[in-house]
Amino acid sequence: MKSNNVSSPRLQGIYEQYYRAKRLLQLARRSKKPHTKFTNLIAAVYPARSIVELILEATEKQELKSPKSNDIKENRKNLELEISQAIPFYHLLEKIRIHDFHRFGCLPPTKNKRRFYGGPVKLIANQGVVALLITPNGLKLVKTGDSAIEGQRPLCQSNDMFFEEKSDKFVSLEEILNDYLEAIPKVISNFETLLNTTQ
Repeated sequence: MKSNNVSSPRLQGIYEQYYRAKRLLQLARRSKKPHTKFTNLIAAVYPARSIVELILEATEKQELKSPKSNDIKENRKNLELEISQAIPFYHLLEKIRIHDFHRFGCLPPTKNKRRFYGGPVKLIANQGVVALLITPNGLKLVKTGDSAIEGQRPLCQSNDMFFEEKSDKFVSLEEILNDYLEAIPKVISNFETLLNTTQ
């Protein structure tokens, strides 16, 4: 994958992040030890997410031609919606990065099965009960009455697997990164057509 617009520093940075993520994924695949493999996979999460952050930053800096709105925040929101629909595991990878960097840190697999659920999450019992169960097959919410659960990008990890709500199953970090990065070249190509090269 090559850039036609190499004069754009932002685009050069986006391509660099893509190559880093691909390289770390390749290193992970060659790793024999589960701990080393996981370390490389988690390291690949950061440049993979950076690609999107750099694209969205271009919207905020008004570097795109023909914005749909004069509202910068609305333009960013619309572009992120487009991107999130084009990239598999978009929201899950974002949550993994947030939890690894800001909350608890995602830990490598161990010989003993380890499951972890990180919030913040609030269980609100209202004329009934509410419970969140972590089962071998994923998360199960039990509630009665008007009870509810409120979470702020909660993440459930089981060794090197992460629970994805959309498919209602655990997915390996390798699969998440593989599918995510396979979709990136088209996202970058679409971004190039939006980039204002006269700035």
